[in-house]
This record gives sequence, structure tokens and C-alpha cells, in this order.
Amino acid sequence: MRATTELPDDPALPALTAIRTLGLAAAVTALALTGRPTVLLRGYTPRSRATIEARVGNRRFAVKAYADDPAPEAELYQALAAAGLARDSVVRVPPLLAWDRGLRLLVIGWLEGPTAEQLVKDGQGWRAGELAARWLQCAASVTVKLGPPVGAAHVLYRAGKEVVHLGAADPGLGAAGRRLGGMLTRTLPKEGAPRLVHGTLYARHVLDLGDAAGVIDWDHFGQGPLEFDAGMFLATIWRLGLDHEPLAGEVAQAEEAFLAGTAGLLEERVLAWHRAAALLRLAGKVHIASRRKINWLDRAHALLEEGTRLAERAARGEPVVRADAPALTLNGAALALVLQALSTRPATPEELDQIRKLLDETRHRAS
Repeated sequence: MRATTELPDDPALPALTAIRTLGLAAAVTALALTGRPTVLLRGYTPRSRATIEARVGNRRFAVKAYADDPAPEAELYQALAAAGLARDSVVRVPPLLAWDRGLRLLVIGWLEGPTAEQLVKDGQGWRAGELAARWLQCAASVTVKLGPPVGAAHVLYRAGKEVVHLGAADPGLGAAGRRLGGMLTRTLPKEGAPRLVHGTLYARHVLDLGDAAGVIDWDHFGQGPLEFDAGMFLATIWRLGLDHEPLAGEVAQAEEAFLAGTAGLLEERVLAWHRAAALLRLAGKVHIASRRKINWLDRAHALLEEGTRLAERAARGEPVVRADAPALTLNGAALALVLQALSTRPATPEELDQIRKLLDETRHRAS
């Protein structure tokens, strides 16, 4: 969205109501602001969340308003700061400055620097890949155990939702989405030990801070395989090349640098599977009609075709970095349940619980 000084009237976000009515200084007294802050709406999802850039004097920070309780995210920022990621580290996250449970609001420090996406556009693809790899290197060793599980069951549940969205947008997309979703179901990989994952590691969420990599927008953090974050980063980089053909060389440089920086951390087949799932997720965003690009249909088909190619690669069992991670074979009950969820609608919460139990049983037998 384009930044604006107009804050929306959204009763689902009490922080916005307070800021509109009282002003930021009075709404968040813990900041002890002097002077009148200027505010700029940077991101907004109706009835869900909003991000505001605020400046007062030489201070600059982000105000994040939510419909849901932000306590888990506040706890994460505190844990990451305790782990050293808010100060002099090769990977940094914004420091938590204040939060208010009643207003469902967080205030965090502002990290300044170009995004990995902008680096690719500026001809610095290698640097973009290096920076994203730093987060994976950090995640492999950080011991923060906060967040919900975001492994295979989560991905398959999301895949079911995306298939429904694609079918609603266009029958051809729906058919292509069901094909890819079915392939992901049949080639479910065995994942390693869960780690802290960002959850939506888009190229725009990785910043170049000069002496460090910045990672922002932690709304969807959880515990999952490193390949979960890696797959999403590579999917968004690939999409950038799709949207801007002259950037193909820089996109290739970014991918090469990222894979070089994560050598030994990622299992190739698991990574291919998660890249395919991430491309399905990106393609499913066409259900938001207001965000469609002029060539949205061809673009979505291209994302699905690349996802299908990667899923086929995962299914072939090509050479991998760690040979001790074979793919799981779903039993008949699990396969039928997941395919049902992917066929016409998203899985219900009860079905998702069943999928998780069946996957756990399958892993137990495999071990």
C-alpha cells in the first residue's frame, strides 16, 4: 500500500482508535514522548493489523496495532533481545520499546536499511542472498523455543486454503493448484528438529543494516524446519524475477549466495518441497482482487508451474545434503484426509488436528 497520514477507523484495532482520538503520546504514555509525533500508516489489513511509522525529534519507531493479543510477539522480542539479537549481532531484530495488552499494541525500534528485494533491484543480488542466509545460520543455533508448530501439517492446511482461493479466482488455477497440492501431500518430507522460524521470510522482511542483517515483521513466527523460512525467501526472490525479467541475473546471484551461505544446514529435497509450497501460497494471493496485477492470471500460473517443477524434483529423491532424512509415506487414512482437505475447501480445525496426529504416528513408525 501507499503510505498515508490518514489512519483508518477500524473498531477491531483499539490502538488505532486510541491514537486517532488521543494522539500517540497520550495513547502510549510508556514512551514518554515530548513534542507532537508525526505518524504515517505503512501497512494495513482491515480487522487484523496495521503498522505505523512514527517520528518525534530524532526518534523513529514502529507502532503495530493488532486485532489479536500481541503478548506472544512481545515475549518473542524480549527473548530475542536476551539472546543478543537486538544489539551488536550479525543478525538483528527490532528492540521492543513498549506494549499494551489492552490496546493490543506493540512499539518497536525502527531498523533502517534497504530490503533484500531492493538490493536485487539495485544490482546487489549476491548481498541479498548473503543477508538472508545469515538469519538461517543464526536460527540454526538460537535456542528460543517460542511459537506454535509450523511444520508439515501447517503447510498442508495452508495449501488446502490456497487451493480453494485459486479455484474461486479461476477454474484453471484451481485445477493447477489441486495438482500441486496433491503432489505436496504425496511427497511429504521428513523434517529435522524444529527451530525458531520467522514464518513469512519474504525478501522485503530482510534488511541490509550495513554491518548486520535485519529481520522484521515477526507476526507469524513459530517452530519449524529451517527449510520453511528458506523456501519462502527463495520463492519471493523467484517471484521478483518473474515480475521483472531484466533482474533474472541478480535473482540467480541471490539464490546462489543464499544456498552457499546455508550449505550444510538445509536438506535439498525438504527445501524443494517447502519452496513448492511457498509458491503455491504466493499464487493463492490472487483471491484478493484489489491486489491483482494486470497479468495476474499468467503470473499465478507461472508460480504454480514452478512449484510443480520443484515438487517433482522433491518426489524424484535427487541427491541431498543430509542422506538421513528420507521422505515419509502417508498411510491410507492420512492421505485420504489430506486430499479431502485439498479437494474443495480448507481443512476444518478438527481435520487439522487429525492430520497432525496421523503425521505424528507416521513419524513415530519411521523412527
